[in-house]
Amino acid sequence: MGLDETRVAETLTDGLLAGLPPGPDWSLLLEIGATRVLVRVVEGSVRVEGAPGINATWDVGFAVSDAEWAEFCADPPPRGATTAQALVATRGSERITGRREVWARAAPAIDRILDALRDTERAPIRRRPDPAPRPPGFGPSVGRYLHLDDGRRIFVETAGEGPPLLCLHTAGADSRQFRGLLEDPRVTDHHTVVAFDMPWHGRSDPPDDWQHRRYTLDTATYAATVLAVAEALELDRPVLLGCSMGGAIALYLAAEHGGRFAGVCALEGGLGSAGRFVEWTHRADVDHSGFLASWVGGLIAPSSPEGQRAQTLWGYASNGPGVYQGDTAFYSIDFPPIAAGLGRATCPLYVFSGEYDYSATTEMSRRAAEQLGGELVVMAGRGHFPMSEDPEGLLEHLLPVLAKIRSGALR
Repeated sequence: MGLDETRVAETLTDGLLAGLPPGPDWSLLLEIGATRVLVRVVEGSVRVEGAPGINATWDVGFAVSDAEWAEFCADPPPRGATTAQALVATRGSERITGRREVWARAAPAIDRILDALRDTERAPIRRRPDPAPRPPGFGPSVGRYLHLDDGRRIFVETAGEGPPLLCLHTAGADSRQFRGLLEDPRVTDHHTVVAFDMPWHGRSDPPDDWQHRRYTLDTATYAATVLAVAEALELDRPVLLGCSMGGAIALYLAAEHGGRFAGVCALEGGLGSAGRFVEWTHRADVDHSGFLASWVGGLIAPSSPEGQRAQTLWGYASNGPGVYQGDTAFYSIDFPPIAAGLGRATCPLYVFSGEYDYSATTEMSRRAAEQLGGELVVMAGRGHFPMSEDPEGLLEHLLPVLAKIRSGALR
């Protein structure tokens, strides 16, 4: 049963966009192979008008080739073919025609449209189960504010006992991503887990004049902040665990300040990626929270548990405007030329790579491991946010590495 106008009309019903914020009406020319369908969204309701005539107009077009559609509908799909935004990021943005600001505003809706049509082609993806609910009462982690010498106020969470494990979150997110590690006795029985929100992020404060500034992170500021937090907390040679931009700065610290750490685990660690800086993450005419959840959604592995996937995306939807873009200025612009000159790591280094990560691909992580003399750990079936989207899947790979670092530190 092929995809045609009738099937599109039967699939794209009014309830499809429930929960998305209201906004200006918009229209989409959707092209999937030879099928061309005009879709209008009017006051949040979807209207499928069929193939456009010669006098038809629309705001934005989105095209998917037959080959791309086959990849998109595969079970499991390959890296970069998991969402509409993943196709844009990995298979080319030329598929977007017309007004790109409309595409950016409509990105969450376009994700849902393509997902719904895909679900008519094959059974829903098989996901790993969500963890059992926690028992009632307080969790094990304790959150406090740390005041640095320069006046910055940093939110820090800790749990467990033993050698410190210092955790760095991804771009545009915060330490909530490490809840799975903070609450898992397989980690906390052996380590004091420490996770903090970078300035401007989560529960840490921005400068008082934040309304008159554009936040931009650079390598020097990032590295100095990590070292300042470790020093203020009196962490004695912690194991450093950073993901994405945190993985990138972890690589830098392993090479430039390796003596400060018992070991470094760079999750989704790469030497920078120019493609992650896009203007749509901070524009007055685009809801950054909706666009960001869509933009990063394709980096999550299709088999990751549904609830943990949703909570990971909520972290992106709930951070401050311009924060993600300021972080990607570090990862995409400032860091790559610095990373090119990094020498060998001066502490044990492990570079972890999820199969579905197209921001720091396995190929990119392998190059980083080879340049810095680290060990590559490939995580089949995992995504870009392993500690939050699938902590159980991460621990299959992380626990043996932590044990190896602990045993090396005791020699």
